[in-house]
Amino acid sequence: MAEVERELSMHDGVKDHLREHVARQYLESPDFNGVAAAPLIDAVAEFPVDIEAVLAELVAEGVLYANFGHEMTNAHIIGFPHQSAADNLVEVQQRGGVRSAVLYPTRDTLAAMSAGDHYPGAPYSAALALGHAQLESVFFRADVLGRYRDDPRYDYTLDIGGEIRAREGTPHDTYLTTFSIGFDADKDNHEIVAGVPLRYLHDLSPAEQAYWKSFEHERQDWVLHPDWVRPHLMGEFPERVSPYTAVLMEMRLINDICGAIGYPSLFRNLYDGASRPTDYGYLIRPTKRELSNFIEQLNKLLIDNLDQKFFVRARIPLTEERRDGEGNTYQGQRGTMNMLIQWMECTVRHDPEGMVPSAVSILKEIRRARSNVAHTLRENEYDPSVWAEQRRFVVEAYLAGRTVRQLLQSHPKAPAVEVPEELDVPKVWPF
Repeated sequence: MAEVERELSMHDGVKDHLREHVARQYLESPDFNGVAAAPLIDAVAEFPVDIEAVLAELVAEGVLYANFGHEMTNAHIIGFPHQSAADNLVEVQQRGGVRSAVLYPTRDTLAAMSAGDHYPGAPYSAALALGHAQLESVFFRADVLGRYRDDPRYDYTLDIGGEIRAREGTPHDTYLTTFSIGFDADKDNHEIVAGVPLRYLHDLSPAEQAYWKSFEHERQDWVLHPDWVRPHLMGEFPERVSPYTAVLMEMRLINDICGAIGYPSLFRNLYDGASRPTDYGYLIRPTKRELSNFIEQLNKLLIDNLDQKFFVRARIPLTEERRDGEGNTYQGQRGTMNMLIQWMECTVRHDPEGMVPSAVSILKEIRRARSNVAHTLRENEYDPSVWAEQRRFVVEAYLAGRTVRQLLQSHPKAPAVEVPEELDVPKVWPF
């Protein structure tokens, strides 16, 4: 009997040692990494027990988790939530044991150790310490981003995905390498949220984590943008571009075609890449003021940015006859939007889908909305329908740019410019 008790005591002692070793290594590693099973088994080979059998027993009990890279390629991090203990044991048995696995403490094990206490005041670091998956996303109200977008001390971008970096000398140590726009699976709900995997939230200081925590959405069932998921979670290429990016791409392509056919550039300035305005993108607050600011951006990009030199070359009159209040006639300067409309209407030969009238309509609407804003006080009214209205504006603005580009492509020299696949097919998201 004493011999049996000694063996049981030894067995239990080895189990405790292995559990504590794996948990300690997980918490002390730089990136909440697991422990490779093979070197661990070899390191404790002198113990008078079957180490692999003990580890399999710990997996069956839900104390440890064996990751073979069967859920994502990198077995040295937990990208997605654990399988159940029963399913994980089946995985172990199918692979002939744990030797080829990377071992992790389970959430139950870490909770029993109060592992989250290692990160006081840092809720998302604490969540990782408690065994949550690194790619498990947390969703926030989009206005969490306002602090960074509106502060010039940050380099901030937002499209399908975003990035926030504090500029040198900024007192706030913020470095969020990536996050995604999130949507409701219900297509009738147009609300935009920000979705961030725990691993990236862990990079934020405790104070910044507390700030983000205060914006955590009451719902956590949002959908990450599929073209953010592909490169960041699945290692695949994106399928399409956002309509916001497509507008800027069309502008550059239009100018390239102008150069190829011997015309001055249609647009004076291009705003893709590093020149992209920080407030050109998805609205982070559904207010009329935010929508007005966005429409102003479209006006600056697509209308105020037009270069008269293009129209001189295209033989579009720069002036028109007008009458003053006393009935006298004079030659008045025409607006660039009217000149662009005349050029489109003169250039089009076949337009069964009515793309030119549609382009004319959205350009006039942008100009009209911008003019209304310039002469009225903008109410900061909260209105969720603003998200849907912004989508309509940007998609129709993209189609207007595409129409201009396709008209330019009718020139015999235009084929010298290669059209990116995203614009040629096209591969542009409708949201």
